Amino acid sequence: MTLLFTILRKSVYPLFAALFMLCGAVNPPVCVVTENLTPVNEYEFFYSDGAAFCQGITTDGEYYYGTGCIKFLNYNAIVKIDSDSGEIVQCNDMCLPADIIAKGYSHLGDCAYYDGKIYCACEAFMFKNPAVMIFDAETLDFIEYHILPEEGQGNGHFPWLCIKNGTVYYTQAREVDEVRILSLADFSYKGSIKIDKVITKITGGDILGNTLYLSSNDGETEKPTYSVNLNTGETKEAVIRDMGSSTAEAEGLCISAADGKAVFTYLDVYLASKTVIGTYVLQQD
Repeated sequence: MTLLFTILRKSVYPLFAALFMLCGAVNPPVCVVTENLTPVNEYEFFYSDGAAFCQGITTDGEYYYGTGCIKFLNYNAIVKIDSDSGEIVQCNDMCLPADIIAKGYSHLGDCAYYDGKIYCACEAFMFKNPAVMIFDAETLDFIEYHILPEEGQGNGHFPWLCIKNGTVYYTQAREVDEVRILSLADFSYKGSIKIDKVITKITGGDILGNTLYLSSNDGETEKPTYSVNLNTGETKEAVIRDMGSSTAEAEGLCISAADGKAVFTYLDVYLASKTVIGTYVLQQD
């Protein structure tokens, strides 16, 4: 089964991409245009490879880890990419075991690296019982999963998660008015942080210091990234990215600190064309 999906990913998807481009549906820009982000690096992947990590992005400092899905095929994958070269060094196609898929899980979202493991948000059929899927960062093998506590499920949409100091942070995708919290130790629900504005189409997030940044796919070509003060709940637009095409989708986000600067890594998808990993330094006042 894994070989079959690898063949499909390598052969069928490029045909779809070619058809879209011939019809004029896809004309992605060379790079993402940003206002207060300074480009550092960018890797582009044709969709034959990029389909395997079209949803989530995280890093351990040496590698990027990407997660992706094609829901109607029950296809889910996790990849490891050398952050210096952009080379895909490992890919686990069909990374969810058959018994997990049989329970309706079919949509890996954004992910987080923590202590040698990859934690990934995963939605289920009819948005019932969303769960955290856990993989070994070295082998990319599936380890286990944990269903979100009922009081923390909301409407069942579970597009992203991030982890800081043994705590899992996440939101639903639409009409977001709070950030929810789990204990990483036992995945028990610890409550939520109310935010002071309603935001929507949230696809990824990560924390730097005491600020949570949330990537949104809201808008046509201009996509916002919000900042949330985890102490006060104050929420505002931190970045507006002009992605240059209405076919572009803002997906995962991971953040790190280097030389006292905030480094943002975005995962963006251009419909049936390419997946882009772009790294930027945030210019702060």
